[in-house]
Amino acid sequence: MSHLLRLAGVLALALTVSAAGRAEDPKKKDADEGKKGTVTGIVTAKGDNWIEVKADGEEKARRYMPNWKGGLPKDGGGPDKDIVGTIKETPLKARVRIEWSFEERPRVEKLEVLKKEGK
Repeated sequence: MSHLLRLAGVLALALTVSAAGRAEDPKKKDADEGKKGTVTGIVTAKGDNWIEVKADGEEKARRYMPNWKGGLPKDGGGPDKDIVGTIKETPLKARVRIEWSFEERPRVEKLEVLKKEGK
């Protein structure tokens, strides 16, 4: 019986440790702030104010959004209109290069279409 109690205690401790390991680490989240880069890949999906690009050599696409410009919405603020326009003009499956920065999430700084599908 004491073996069962000891085993139950070990299992409870293991579950606690594994759950704590899955908790979001605020230091890691803050470490992403200020990151920048350039990615080249294929457009896999897009919406009114976002674009997903599967970078060369990556297994999964990443979503990029425009920066917010102009303050609060009541003051005329909203997603960067130039980038939103460029996203709308960019066809699916096009090869693109994105310069990005990280502020809460990956943000498009510059979007360049390198090659449209089939051309």
